[in-house]
Amino acid sequence: MKLNPVLLCYLASLLLLGMAVSSLLHLLYPSLPAWVSGLCAWLVLGMLLLAAHPRQFQQFFLLSGVGLAFLLWGWWRGASVSLNDILLQNNGLMVMLYSVGFLRLVATSAQAGNEPLPQGRRAFVNTLLGVHVLGAVINISILILVAERLKSQEALGRQAVTVIGRAFSMAAFWSPFFAAMAVALTYAPGAELHPVILTGLGLTALAMLVTVLEMGGSGLHKVQAFRGYPMHAGSLLIPMLLAVTVMVLHQLLPNVPVLMLVSTTAVTLAVIFLFLRQPETAKAGLKQHVWNSAPRLARELGLFMGAGLLTVGVQAVTQSFSGFQPFAALGGLELSLLLGGAIVVSLLGVHPVVSVAVIGPLVQPLYPDPNVLAMLFLCIWSLGVVASPFSGLNAIMRSQLEVSGRDIMLWNIGYVVVMWVMVSAVFFLIAGSA
Repeated sequence: MKLNPVLLCYLASLLLLGMAVSSLLHLLYPSLPAWVSGLCAWLVLGMLLLAAHPRQFQQFFLLSGVGLAFLLWGWWRGASVSLNDILLQNNGLMVMLYSVGFLRLVATSAQAGNEPLPQGRRAFVNTLLGVHVLGAVINISILILVAERLKSQEALGRQAVTVIGRAFSMAAFWSPFFAAMAVALTYAPGAELHPVILTGLGLTALAMLVTVLEMGGSGLHKVQAFRGYPMHAGSLLIPMLLAVTVMVLHQLLPNVPVLMLVSTTAVTLAVIFLFLRQPETAKAGLKQHVWNSAPRLARELGLFMGAGLLTVGVQAVTQSFSGFQPFAALGGLELSLLLGGAIVVSLLGVHPVVSVAVIGPLVQPLYPDPNVLAMLFLCIWSLGVVASPFSGLNAIMRSQLEVSGRDIMLWNIGYVVVMWVMVSAVFFLIAGSA
């Protein structure tokens, strides 16, 4: 009997909602097993595998295949393997990713689509800041929105592609609503949100300075003809409110996991603003968003769950080789080399989450500072995606403009090298003061 793909996607979307709700209920009622949420996620993946073309899940098959091989190898060598670990690895990350998706319903302004594109130095700065702040909250949706708007006005050239890509990738340094932060907090247990965000904001300021000096030149004379995206202060209200709310709640509720705070805050504020702004259509829009969530998250679900299985496999192997450790310590040199190596493999097509999934289990026996480790993972993500021809960020840029991945890499590789040097210097300073 042939299964109906539409019905499978609807059921998968319903199970995604169950994944998020059961995760919250476990926090409120610990007697409810945590594995219920993880089981929902795996069932969603199974349904999507049946409903979609297998090519869409190539990354999952590759990552999970390697992870399963490592898992069996570690188990054969005597490592203990827990079904809970398999079900729940990256579960909090997936719950957050699903919840943050609701923000796309309210975080963009319709006003910007009806006015002419601004031009000049101010347009360049506003586009850099606006795409960064909005991207920090609604993620990759802002890329599609801005790229389509600029393309329709024939304004999506080299400068626009470069500034949009960099502005978006910088959000990975600090945003609690970015998948990068969820990955960092998952693989650096014990990391504290406030110091990680503050350090990330400092790196973001450096990255923006590098970008402005390189692309704008003295007095920003190189961007006098730049045509950018129209940004308004009202568009930034929700992103800023969300960020402040999460940090305040984290201070008031330190025992609640950060990923759960981000998830519940995102959904709650998104629903409130949706009904305030669009009371007539809010219910229908919310319903449509929920029912279409599984196909929209299919790629991310496969990537992160495959990476989770790879992590469990790497942990099993390292546990079976209890004396193996590639590093004697995790100082400035080691952090710099790990960051550089991860950037290089990302240029070859390896997603940053894979590098994090491998590095995390390898360095945990060294008991590194979790905040420093989290920053390493955030830097791997930010600098790894901006120049890689294979990243989702640049795949969108390539689809919106007839430009090769090679060109995008060449436009950004200098920025990546400069930032790698600067971040490495920060790591050496931190290691020297420890």
